[in-house]
Amino acid sequence: MNIQPIKTESVPSSPRPKPAPAAKGAGASPASDSVKPGVAEKLMEAIRNEPETRAEVVERGRALVADPDYPSAEQLGKLAELFVRDAQRSK
Repeated sequence: MNIQPIKTESVPSSPRPKPAPAAKGAGASPASDSVKPGVAEKLMEAIRNEPETRAEVVERGRALVADPDYPSAEQLGKLAELFVRDAQRSK
């Protein structure tokens, strides 16, 4: 099945924050696959401190829900065609 991505140019999205530069000597070195002691724990702690939901994604979803033209008739038509083609192949 060939699914085309939904174009959402009309929905503004929040810019993603740039990652902080890595400190010298932190993490794995390019020459090895090992991680310095304590780095893995710090990374896991950073992951645990991340919110479970991303505000910019929630805001984008709210904008899409509020848009009376989303999904467009064209998008719904294409989706319906995909469902029909898939159902025909499944027989």
